[in-house]
Amino acid sequence: MKFVVLAVDDRESNLFTLRALFGGLPEFELVTAGSGEEALLATLQREVQLILLDVNMPGMDGFETAAHLQAVEATREIPIVFLTAEAKADAFVEHGYALGAVDYLSKPIEDNLLVSRVRLYRRLYENRRALLDSLAQLREAQQRLLQTEKLAALNPLVVAVAHELNTPIGNCQLMTSALKDETAALLARWQAGQALRRSELEAYLHANAAAADVLASSLDTAAQTVARFKEMAVREHSFARAPYELREAVARAIGTMRDRAAMPGLAIVLDLPAGLVLDGFGDAVTQVFDELLANSLLHGFEGRSDGVIRIEAEADAAQGRVSLRYSDDGAGMAAEVQAKAFDPFYTTRFGQGRSGLGLSICYNLVVGLLGGEISVRSAPGAGCHFSIALPVNAPQRAT
Repeated sequence: MKFVVLAVDDRESNLFTLRALFGGLPEFELVTAGSGEEALLATLQREVQLILLDVNMPGMDGFETAAHLQAVEATREIPIVFLTAEAKADAFVEHGYALGAVDYLSKPIEDNLLVSRVRLYRRLYENRRALLDSLAQLREAQQRLLQTEKLAALNPLVVAVAHELNTPIGNCQLMTSALKDETAALLARWQAGQALRRSELEAYLHANAAAADVLASSLDTAAQTVARFKEMAVREHSFARAPYELREAVARAIGTMRDRAAMPGLAIVLDLPAGLVLDGFGDAVTQVFDELLANSLLHGFEGRSDGVIRIEAEADAAQGRVSLRYSDDGAGMAAEVQAKAFDPFYTTRFGQGRSGLGLSICYNLVVGLLGGEISVRSAPGAGCHFSIALPVNAPQRAT
């Protein structure tokens, strides 16, 4: 199957040059478009694996075209290489990367450099397809194994862990394979005594630098996921039992959140009785509210500079319990999200650095360690409302 490249440029002479170049490369099929509008139509009419996109075009320019491509799920994953004759100032480059660009090439483009770069993206695409096929086969094998009762019970956790780790590990595999192929090809030419052009060496170094960034980022994501998962198992044994004042435990979480939040208009209304002392694990209560506050900032108030969070509590001496209410006026949750809110690794922000463990950790701490109860009530546009009931004396743990 040929690797389909879409070239978008308002100058017919540039497209003519690209047709001539790719016409001699049987592994590629070049599709051309003379405007951003034509490019969007082309991606709807057929599958495209790579887009070479001119930045400076009349009407819909390259940046606007990229923004439209990013907004559509079917075209969001197509890698975009921007072609520009302008000086690549930092702000200019950052704007392009924010719109989904994977690379910049400056005009006039040296033929060997362009072909080398496109071949690199073809190899990445083929490796990704092979990886996806392997993952599909693994899922089929897993489904057959999960017919047994014990494995069926483990299914949610196995799927969640695999789901969260597949992306960073897959990225590492793709980049490692590409680096291996590029290095082997360059080494073979060197050992054969063939001359290397400056542009070829520069292309190799740029590709290696980009791959190193992807590897570092992906490995960091995987490491954080494993650390958070491990945290679920060991956190119960990380707290010391002692009497604590509820208001102080919650205030510590608020102080930490304010240090990292960039919301000048955020208001927190705290209505907790002073002097309300519980016996148990104050640091665990702080952690619970750390996770609830992070959930509001990341999901409820995304894209906003203001919002209101209310934290209230009242004691029931007769029952020996304290009832807490945490609410925000954020975006809220759909019914299907609310139903899975406390599931481990469930997140609506998958692939964006979110592990989906925050509310699961809340649940484990409240129910497992503190001996209480937690529930959530929400609706789209109506904010989130968490109800927490804690015993004044947390249950004794088995030693």
